[in-house]
Amino acid sequence: MSTPAAEAQDLPPHIKGKFKTRAYNRQPGAWFKRNPERPPGDRSQPGLVVLAPEAGVVPDERPPVRIYLGTEPAQYRAERVFVWSIAKHRNRARRYEIYLMSNLKGFDRSTWKTGFTNYRYAIPALAGYEGRAIYNDVDQIYFSDPAELFDCDMEGNAVLSIDHRETSVMLLDCEALKELWPLEDAQGQSKHKQFRARVHDAGKWGHMDRGWNSRDDEYEEGRSKLLHFTTLHRQPWRPFPELLRYQPNDLEHLWFDLEAEADAAGFTLFTEDNPSIRYGELLEMYGELHDEGRPDTGHTAQETFKGHSLTEHIEPIARLIEHTSASTLLDYGCGKATLYDPAAGEPPTSRFKKMDVWGDVHVTCFDPGYEPYSGPYDDRYDAVITTDVLEHIPAEDIPWVLDHLFSRAGKFLYAVAACFPAKKILPDGTNAHCTLYPPEWWWGQMQAAERRNPGVQWVLCTQEKSWLAFEQRKNLAKMGIRNRHFSCDALDGVVG
Repeated sequence: MSTPAAEAQDLPPHIKGKFKTRAYNRQPGAWFKRNPERPPGDRSQPGLVVLAPEAGVVPDERPPVRIYLGTEPAQYRAERVFVWSIAKHRNRARRYEIYLMSNLKGFDRSTWKTGFTNYRYAIPALAGYEGRAIYNDVDQIYFSDPAELFDCDMEGNAVLSIDHRETSVMLLDCEALKELWPLEDAQGQSKHKQFRARVHDAGKWGHMDRGWNSRDDEYEEGRSKLLHFTTLHRQPWRPFPELLRYQPNDLEHLWFDLEAEADAAGFTLFTEDNPSIRYGELLEMYGELHDEGRPDTGHTAQETFKGHSLTEHIEPIARLIEHTSASTLLDYGCGKATLYDPAAGEPPTSRFKKMDVWGDVHVTCFDPGYEPYSGPYDDRYDAVITTDVLEHIPAEDIPWVLDHLFSRAGKFLYAVAACFPAKKILPDGTNAHCTLYPPEWWWGQMQAAERRNPGVQWVLCTQEKSWLAFEQRKNLAKMGIRNRHFSCDALDGVVG
């Protein structure tokens, strides 16, 4: 077992502030904000990404490789590349469980440097105080199979890391940490040094090979098993442009190469066939609301999810239809679609509709929560629209849903995302708008989907509450046609 004193002799001396982001690396507006303001977490448990044994391979019977990832909403690009790096190097016969620790309930994050700082010390509790777990920060990529780390000899220690101060990559014995890292301390304001001290005082810290946490210029090709983009203002994907003045990184090509591979493979953390657990929970809840309404609020089934949010988008969509000569349209997440008329020759209950202002366009309505419109539909339409839908979908499922929409849009995709809480509260007590992020987050998600689905023209209309009047909405439309950006006011000139 290594001790801190021995480790200090074996390793290069720690250079205080080597990876620090200083005031001149910050945007002027962030100079006096030591920690960004963060709303309370809204997740009762981490999201779970499973990399199962591949079909046709004899399963490895060893325990699943459990990895707990400290992350936050702005790091969605880094999350995906991190998991892709594992998928690329993993044992194809073994099960890997990657837990996304983001926006968890019950933690006081007011003084945290990141949105996930102390989640790492809650891992023993989250894992049920059983078995092993690897902790990783989200700003890392693997070059070797993490199972090698997961299976290594811990020599009776509770924690392995590259030195006695570093906690950004750790191998943990969750049972041995039950008394040392109480959950309530992780949820409160305890500091890194307090958690480290308890492990060292108990003689339960051990040394991990430095190749498992090569930070920035420590990276050595062929030797480093993991690269950690530690310096915040040199992270290649630039997650916080409003806070930091980003600078180039000599190793950024390693990260971008992985992202390009993931794009080419159409890789997303979750898929239509394997959505998140929360997606299934919400879908079941919305199905019940469609069928039963909300007796507690006096809303009948017929009054619930009528599809009236489409109203303010009918004219912009009409201009896009005219501009592109679209003749078929899929309304994804249409609710009960009460603004439409039945298509010619169709009964009132048919999912096939028309909208007079859209001319002869044949509309197919789809809503997974409303049984009459939940059946299968075609693989391709001239146009796909989705209004009052995306913000109701868990954030981790947005990428695969967007891929689904992009892949079916032959001429254009028109998407709307609300960036404010809904008035409607779901039966489980949560807000109906479960994905509440600023327009820039949605814009980034659309751009990522475009990289995975090149050649699709799209419009994103984000909606925000105005500070002038609570009930007033402000539309911010951005248009991705030939990679040009347009404001909402310019939409008439572009497509009219």
